[in-house]
Parts: sequence; C-alpha cells; structure tokens
Amino acid sequence: MLHVERQGGVVIWTVDRPQSKNALDHATLDGLAFAVREASSDRDVRAAVLTGAGHVFVSGGDLRELRDRHSAEDAERLSDAGYELTSAIAEAPFPVIAALAGPAIGGGAELAVACDMRIADVRARIGFKQVRMGVTTAWGSVPRLVSLVGAGTAGRLLYSAQEVSAAEAKLLGLVDEVTENGLARTTALAWASDIALGSPKAIAETKRLIRETMTNRDVRALERRLFVDTWSGPDHRDAIEAYFERRPPRWERR
Repeated sequence: MLHVERQGGVVIWTVDRPQSKNALDHATLDGLAFAVREASSDRDVRAAVLTGAGHVFVSGGDLRELRDRHSAEDAERLSDAGYELTSAIAEAPFPVIAALAGPAIGGGAELAVACDMRIADVRARIGFKQVRMGVTTAWGSVPRLVSLVGAGTAGRLLYSAQEVSAAEAKLLGLVDEVTENGLARTTALAWASDIALGSPKAIAETKRLIRETMTNRDVRALERRLFVDTWSGPDHRDAIEAYFERRPPRWERR
C-alpha cells in the first residue's frame, strides 16, 4: 500500500506494507511511479519526501511475489518497472528526499540513491544485496552510486553486499544527514519546507544540472541486459529458494 499526503507544497509518499517489511511488489512500484508523475504535473508541488512506514524504509523486492518469476520476460518487466520509477524521481521538477527510518536493502537501496537527498535515522542500514541473490542492479543505480561515493567504494558495497550503518553511510557520502531515532521523516519535511521557499523554476533547473552531471545514460542498455541475464539464470533461482529454505545459495561457476 502507498500513502500520499500533502503539507502545503510538499508531497509525502509512504510505502506501507508491514507484512513484507515494505518490500516492493509490482503494484507498489507502479503506484509509486504514478504518484511521482502525478506530482510532477502539479505546479503547486515544490518538494517531496519518500519514506517507509514503521522502522523500515524498503526491504527490497517482494520475494513472495517474485519467487516463481524466473524468465527473461519477468526480469525485463521488473527492471523496466523499477527504472521507470527511479527515472520519474530523477526527472521530477522538484527535489525528492528519502527519509530512512530503518533498513534500505537491495531494491530499497536503489530507490534511496535515486532520490536527490537521503536522511537516515541512526538505526538505519543500507545494503546492496543483489549479488547475494545472484543478480545485478536493475534500476540505473550504478552511475548514481559511483557519483555519490566513488568507484572504489561503490565496488566494495556492490561486490560484498555489506550493510553499512547510517553513521558509515554519512562518512561515505551515501546519506546527507543522520538523525536520532524517529526524526528522519521530521528532518526531511523540514528540508522540503525550506526547498519550497525557493523559485520553482530555478530549483527545477538546478536539479536538472545536478542530474545531468551525475547520470551516465549510456550504461542503461548494458545494465538492463545484465540484469535480465542474471535474473533468469540458475544462481538467482537458487538464491530465491535458499532464502525460503533458510540455507546458503549454491552458486554455479562463472
């Protein structure tokens, strides 16, 4: 479920799926992309906050929905749905602030780095778990991550699937502010309210400049092809089953 609120010129999107730790199913991906596009067409929206209900931001893709979807077509659909969402966030004519009340894992980490800024509660963690599930990133995240933390650190986070604390994420440049528990949303709203005081056109064009500086669009075709290949391969299929069977995955040789 997705909740949409308005506070003056600020729109707030809250992913609220407690039964799955705010994991993203297709309905939530599509609903959030629609909400971002709808807000982008509203001239009164000046900033946005994206958060998760409870003590989780987003725990990744919903494995219960995705468990039996192993085909290349399934991978293409998931890759394109997520990329449509992250592109909508990137192209929105206002900044989007991610408020991380807790873990942002896998697709949740990709969603967080798609936002313009990230504020994390001290208990939050960020982890790119894709390789542990036998897949690559899928939603345009590698250029964004490299722009934020550099190629070496991005490689460490992606290759190792290591979760980093909010404090370490701040040191790495992965988040912009760390708050006491429960204050990420409040702080994000305060930042968004400050942004709403500026010229909408100047802010939109400034965001455009930052986006063009950060994003290498040429990598998208390669990323999509690699994700489809790894998603529909045996490593990912076994990683899904290992998750439900509570055992380590059995990787094939490269």
